[in-house]
Amino acid sequence: MMAPVQILGVAKCVPEKIVTNVDLESLVDTSDEWISKRTGIKTRHVAVEETAIGIAASAARDALAMSGIPAEEIGVIVACTITGEELTPSLAGRVQKALNISNCAAMDVSAGCTGFLYALITAASLMETLHKDAAIVVASELMSKYTDWTDRSTCVLFGDGAGALVLKRSEIAHLLYPILDATPDVDDVIVVKKEERATPFSGPVDDKKEYIRMKGADVFTYAVGVLEGTLRRLAEQCGEKPYTKIVPHQANEKIIDFVVRSMRMSREQFFVNIANYANTSSASIPIALCDAWESGWLNAGDRVALVGFGSGLTSGGAVIDWTIPNKNETK
Repeated sequence: MMAPVQILGVAKCVPEKIVTNVDLESLVDTSDEWISKRTGIKTRHVAVEETAIGIAASAARDALAMSGIPAEEIGVIVACTITGEELTPSLAGRVQKALNISNCAAMDVSAGCTGFLYALITAASLMETLHKDAAIVVASELMSKYTDWTDRSTCVLFGDGAGALVLKRSEIAHLLYPILDATPDVDDVIVVKKEERATPFSGPVDDKKEYIRMKGADVFTYAVGVLEGTLRRLAEQCGEKPYTKIVPHQANEKIIDFVVRSMRMSREQFFVNIANYANTSSASIPIALCDAWESGWLNAGDRVALVGFGSGLTSGGAVIDWTIPNKNETK
């Protein structure tokens, strides 16, 4: 059971360096036209000196400041990443340290590109279980560190960034109809292996770098299926009060276009910012939520569906009744 909550803060943090499709032409056999036509991506942010911990802490700090909730009232931090610098402490623990929160539950979840939805639903559930009134949910990914920059089929797809939300217990539930699913990845459709480590008992290991390996056609087929399926399930649960806007995981614009046609929906219902960030894995939905609010596309009173899909193979969704006023009205 989830606590009845609302979102009071949203923020993002992306690395300073922007890499364009034209920049990639000097690395691999590709072109701006080829990338744009097949993915909708124009640019991506790539970390130079930034860390997954640093950008996560920055996004969480800004979301907390926006919420107006004192740091000492945060009772739960749930973070998600597949590209963090450390196996332990957790990314959530590092965010807790950076924000000087003396005592709270802090943990990470890992569900690939669906990670943010898993973290969001986990945080709201922990708020109920632990009787906490406020939580931070943060996703941070440095996909560039695990990208093979000699492989044109994957290196054009990914970018770096972080996004965060602050949840506050409310009298009325504004986070609704949670869906979390997973299908066994029997064909290793999306895999990022860790480097092997030797012990005195294991013998020599291969010290080669490991990068993202992905079967693009299989990913596309899975993604369009679960995106449409999750949206239909959420629509059924909404009943007579349907969602009117959709913020999907930003993996490939063509996936979204396919579902728009298949479901005979309006393209304007979908918020899409992949052109500016590429695929930032679990960080894509909170970054998109932040941009949607900052641009005025998302306003208080909107009912918005969040939908994610990713490695595992995982998928998920939820509906948010957005309560943060238009950015221009909050000044």
